[in-house]
Amino acid sequence: MEIFTNEYDFMFNRLLPQMLTATICGGIVGYGREKRHKPAGIRTLILICVGCTLYSSIGFYISEKMPNIDPTRIIGQIATGIGFLGAGAIVKSDQKVTGVTTAAFIWAMSGISILIGSNMYLIPVIVTLFLVFITWLFEKFEDRLHRDHCHD
Repeated sequence: MEIFTNEYDFMFNRLLPQMLTATICGGIVGYGREKRHKPAGIRTLILICVGCTLYSSIGFYISEKMPNIDPTRIIGQIATGIGFLGAGAIVKSDQKVTGVTTAAFIWAMSGISILIGSNMYLIPVIVTLFLVFITWLFEKFEDRLHRDHCHD
C-alpha cells in the first residue's frame, strides 16, 4: 500500500485520477439512461460514483495512516446509504412497481465506485462497459419478448 506524505500528494496522485475515472464510469452509464429518458441519468450517476469513490478512498487513505482503522466499515456504510437512495427510487402506483432498475443501477454503480476508491481502474471500467452492454442486450431481448407477446 502506498503511503502518501501529505494531502496534496494524495489529492493529485490518487484522488484526482479516481474522481476522473468515477466521472467517466458514471457518465457512460448515465448517458445511456439519459438517452432513453430514464431516471438516474448523467448527473445523478456521476454524483453517486464520485461520492462513493470519495468515501471509499478516504477510508483506505485513513487506514494507511492508522493501520488499526478498517476501511471496509466505510464500505458497509456506503452500502447502507445507497440502499436508502435506491429505495427512494422505487415507487408503487396503480398496482405497478417502477424504479427497480434505477435502484439496481444505483447499487451497481456504487460497487464500481468502491473499486475505484480502492485504487483499481481497469476492473471498474470493464465492469461499467459490461453493464452497458448487458443492459443494452437485455433491453433488446425484452423488447422482442414484449413484441412477440403482443402478437399472440
